[in-house]
Amino acid sequence: MNKLTPELFKKNRAKLAVLLKPGSIAIICSAAHSLRTRSLYNEYRQSSNMLYLTGIMQEDTTLVLFPDHPKKEFREVLFIRYTDEKTLRWEGYKHSKHEATLISGIDNVKWNSELIKFLSAIFKSASYIYLEMGDEWPAEDAPAAISYRFAEKIKKEYPSHSFKKIVPLINKLRMVKENVEIEIIKEAIEITNHTFCEILPLIKPGLYENEIEAEITMRFTKNGRCPHAYLPIIASGRNSTILHYNINRSELFSGDVLLLDFGAEKAGYASDLSRTVPISGNFTKRQADIYKSVLKIMNEAKKLMVPGNTIYNINKIAGSMMEEELVRLKLLNISDIRKQNKKKPLYKKYYMHGTSHFIGLDVHDCGNPKISLRKGMLLSCEPGIYIKEEGIGIRLENDILVDKVPIDLMDNIPVEMEEIEELMRRR
Repeated sequence: MNKLTPELFKKNRAKLAVLLKPGSIAIICSAAHSLRTRSLYNEYRQSSNMLYLTGIMQEDTTLVLFPDHPKKEFREVLFIRYTDEKTLRWEGYKHSKHEATLISGIDNVKWNSELIKFLSAIFKSASYIYLEMGDEWPAEDAPAAISYRFAEKIKKEYPSHSFKKIVPLINKLRMVKENVEIEIIKEAIEITNHTFCEILPLIKPGLYENEIEAEITMRFTKNGRCPHAYLPIIASGRNSTILHYNINRSELFSGDVLLLDFGAEKAGYASDLSRTVPISGNFTKRQADIYKSVLKIMNEAKKLMVPGNTIYNINKIAGSMMEEELVRLKLLNISDIRKQNKKKPLYKKYYMHGTSHFIGLDVHDCGNPKISLRKGMLLSCEPGIYIKEEGIGIRLENDILVDKVPIDLMDNIPVEMEEIEELMRRR
């Protein structure tokens, strides 16, 4: 089993330091701990940028980088929460300074109470301050709100400094994975694979979507003590035509399909799998025809995930392939396609999303669809056809590592119709 070590986080911080202007300080905040109701919190999930640079999973953490400070101990400083008696009684033990050093590789660890005084002292020596500004994420993103408030506070108190955005620089680094990151993602994928194969024989009419979700959650916990990388989509029948459906409460009926979109998370890194299966155990002819079209596009699109290409271009080519398949399925006709508005292609009625997104610490990871792909980037390949009128939605998704010959990290997870039906016969 692979384990993320302080060496990875040290390397990530060193790569970031190279991108900063001389005389710069960079400040990265942990995610806020969002409330579920009044005084009760949701399960905590650390900011992906904090994870990338420190490995610290704990709330109320701040990282301060000053790479060219003359004193070595001021170049990397981590501020963490002190465990007082109240915290210990109500929440439990938090990291000690020594524990934070062992995880992050940062020698100089201080308590949060020292942060403001420390910043006041070192800002005098800095020309540029890199902050997590408020326009990299949606304003309503509660976990990131603490970063916005902190940035506004610093800009107000130190108006003479020049402020820069740190998030685009971190995004640039996060898009290309180190080997150890890829190995961790492979572990998450393997757990997802085992889980998928184990739940297939359980699927049958009369169950409910959330029962399938429970089986997935149990196996993630049992097989790797892994959380979900995102809210799972367990969408049966007409629900399968809803792209991000995750209510997961409907009954499963014979003759319908069940769209499964889920993935395990390992050490903060996501896997992302989609499969569509027949609830009765066998695809109908119509379902099979649609499935063949989606599978064909997936197999062709993943070949395009090579250095120098772009997600934008992959989406365009996949869109053309989709037009051909929708004509074959008698959902579109050639004459209408010839007359269509190119900015509003007709295939979008049945295929509303893109073919690919970046994957990493976020399941929909940072990255611009027009940026040139590089070896070591990880992409989804997820075409789908959603026919609301027929109550059929079919999506297939694998995780692809960009290389001269793209590497399908999920090529051992059953996807052919015969494989799916064979597994489901093991009820």
